[in-house]
Amino acid sequence: MLPIFALAGLVACGDPVEEAPPAPPAPPPPAAEPVVATDFDASYYYNPAGKRDPFQDFVRRASGDTPADRPPLLRWPVEKFTLRGVIWETSSPRALLIDPDGTGHPVQMGTEVGRNFGKVSVITEKSVTVTEEYQTPDGQLVVNPVEIRFAQEGKKR
Repeated sequence: MLPIFALAGLVACGDPVEEAPPAPPAPPPPAAEPVVATDFDASYYYNPAGKRDPFQDFVRRASGDTPADRPPLLRWPVEKFTLRGVIWETSSPRALLIDPDGTGHPVQMGTEVGRNFGKVSVITEKSVTVTEEYQTPDGQLVVNPVEIRFAQEGKKR
């Protein structure tokens, strides 16, 4: 059986092999010209106001879940805080807010407070106003000022 395969191999190899002609050399690549933007409009400015942030975790914010690693001022709704003290007659007024756990947190203008990432916008001698800005699921911008006042410890007679 082996001699039959050897004979078939010799018969098939007996044909002359034609070689392909050599390929012509490839032409050199054309020199790249720099691309210059000529239709650039320098007057355009992107304004994200009123647009939904695509990187914001909507499900977690809408459900009210708060991760344990969130800062203490952002764990509770603004309405849960009470005002304990105000430093009023300075160039930068400050206030002391008490969270539901009884821990005090000093705040100043611009400090974030509450689950909706509100910011302290007004500090007066009797109250602190936190302004919350957030979007509803349908894209409406909601601005909600919340006033935190001193807690009523007891009524005076």
